[in-house]
Amino acid sequence: MFSGQGSQYYHMGKELYEINAVFRYWMDHCNEIVSPLIQCSLTEVLYGQDDLTKPFDRLLYTNPALLCVEYCQFQVLKDMGIHPDYLMGYSLGELIASVVAEAVTLEDGIHLVITLARLAEEKTPPAAMLAVLESEHIVKSQPELFAGCWCTGFNFNKNFVLAGLPHSIEQVQAHLSKLNILTQLLPVQQGFHTALIDPIEEEVKQLVRTIKRSEMKFPIISSSKLEVVKELNEDYFWNVIRQPVNFQFTIERILEAGDYIFIDSGPSGTLSTFVKYILPAHSASVSIPMIHQWGREVSAVEKMKTLFFDMVR
Repeated sequence: MFSGQGSQYYHMGKELYEINAVFRYWMDHCNEIVSPLIQCSLTEVLYGQDDLTKPFDRLLYTNPALLCVEYCQFQVLKDMGIHPDYLMGYSLGELIASVVAEAVTLEDGIHLVITLARLAEEKTPPAAMLAVLESEHIVKSQPELFAGCWCTGFNFNKNFVLAGLPHSIEQVQAHLSKLNILTQLLPVQQGFHTALIDPIEEEVKQLVRTIKRSEMKFPIISSSKLEVVKELNEDYFWNVIRQPVNFQFTIERILEAGDYIFIDSGPSGTLSTFVKYILPAHSASVSIPMIHQWGREVSAVEKMKTLFFDMVR
């Protein structure tokens, strides 16, 4: 599983970069591709920041950073002999999955996410995203409060994401706080999965048309379409960033076919946590994060490896 915007933070993958030779090799390779496009070193942006309390929210940097870190984590999995039956992405994570599946080259994938970042920063209004720890039914029960917002992600029971203009999100957060409903602002400044990004639709689709696409080496399950992706065309790539993410429903649909080992190749373990809340009681499926934001990444990867091979023996 590959996560999208909101899961990023400074120093993600730093310990792996310093210690794991496979991760470092591929990250240096990615950095060579990214740096000329953003006019600075991506690894310096990621690993040179001393103040880790600062939000990592500049899309021009976070888009390629997420792609590169998650791509490099996948290379670590391959080196361990772990190969997927399916890939799954959340928002930007679906674009990352297309690169991992070798349907889009790494170079084209990096160019795509950086150009997308520039278009969003230059041609869409500033926005905010808010994770809400409550049922999404609250939106229908108080429509006047949420009039300026969109539900952009359904993660699991009593966990969904709102997006909107900053003042609308601020008002909602203040009101929910008075109701003792927990919320968390995400480090995202663009209104993906809402009408706020509609001004860049045609440019994004035209960009995708210029990218060569190959046959997928691994099937991709879309958390926006709720099914295995059949064609990686411009409409698919646009819908990935424009339509709401139905993560909970996608996982539930996957589980109808049997039990799985879900490996979270994102930097924060967010999707792994979501899956744990979705799994029914006594399920034989398991959900394992590769790394998380609390450090000890090498240890976390080794733990993941041990759990995986213990289960498949």
